[in-house]
Amino acid sequence: MKTWNIFYQNVSQNGFVIPGDKIILSVSGGMDSMCMLHLFWRLAKKMDIVFLAVNFNHNLRKESVKEAETVKNLSAEFGIDCLLEEIGVKEYSKKYSLSVETAGRNLRYLTLERISKKYKCNKIATAHNANDNAETVLMRLLRGSGNFAGIPQKRKINRNIVVIRPLLPVKRKFIEEYVRNHKLPFCTDKSNFSDIYTRNKIRLSLMPVFEKINPMAVEHIFALSCIQSRENAYLEEVSAKFLKKCVKKQKNQILLDLKTFLRYNKTIQFRILKNLLPQKKYNSHINLIMRKIVLSDTSVYRLSAGWIFKIKSDKACFIRN
Repeated sequence: MKTWNIFYQNVSQNGFVIPGDKIILSVSGGMDSMCMLHLFWRLAKKMDIVFLAVNFNHNLRKESVKEAETVKNLSAEFGIDCLLEEIGVKEYSKKYSLSVETAGRNLRYLTLERISKKYKCNKIATAHNANDNAETVLMRLLRGSGNFAGIPQKRKINRNIVVIRPLLPVKRKFIEEYVRNHKLPFCTDKSNFSDIYTRNKIRLSLMPVFEKINPMAVEHIFALSCIQSRENAYLEEVSAKFLKKCVKKQKNQILLDLKTFLRYNKTIQFRILKNLLPQKKYNSHINLIMRKIVLSDTSVYRLSAGWIFKIKSDKACFIRN
């Protein structure tokens, strides 16, 4: 009952699901997503919602065919519409010079967005859980990214579609109990046990140590990420207001008024620069730009995508070549 109670409280009290919603469930066939499929089937008996399941074959593993069949069969058993989608991850990865993991994620969301528009759905649900969130926070900690907000419970991908993660507060062990109690079929991705991936190393080696020290480690990391997420939202709102006061955007350049900029708190300065950079940059790049500004270093710093950074008089300039 624990999984259902946490799930139902999360979606109803936080407004993640409301009557009239049309929702796409991204269902891989793994334990988490099959649990989510069953939970939404139960939820639809209590709330006026419409949903359908979507499974992706990434054309990377032979097991994908079996996973698709498992999702299709359980969906049919519960009278749920199910779409089986094939996506060319390898080709997309090669074309855009992305890792296979990133290419797969990008293609999934692009396809989910397309399906959402076709079926007039306003929400997409994924089955990330509290352990996934803890692993993400620890990965960012180890990489020094400085963002402990973890996986967002809710985010807009465009004006009309929102991604929700209704299982995010639920620990993996509760999901395992739920699936076992309801005798739900699921498939196990063998790559989840390979220690060549950083996330798997954290899941298999680091998290058990954390939970041995404190059995509530996953819950505490989730609480930390929620606090960080709220603070991030506030700081982004404040930074956006300050950015308007010190930034002027032109056709091929962005001008930053340094006299105004340097009056701001360093946290606000950092966020303004992060929002101005043409593409996502690591904190080290932002720190380097900050040093150039403080030292009035007029040398050119080359950014990605044909942009350069240079200080001219009382302006910091982001210029497109």
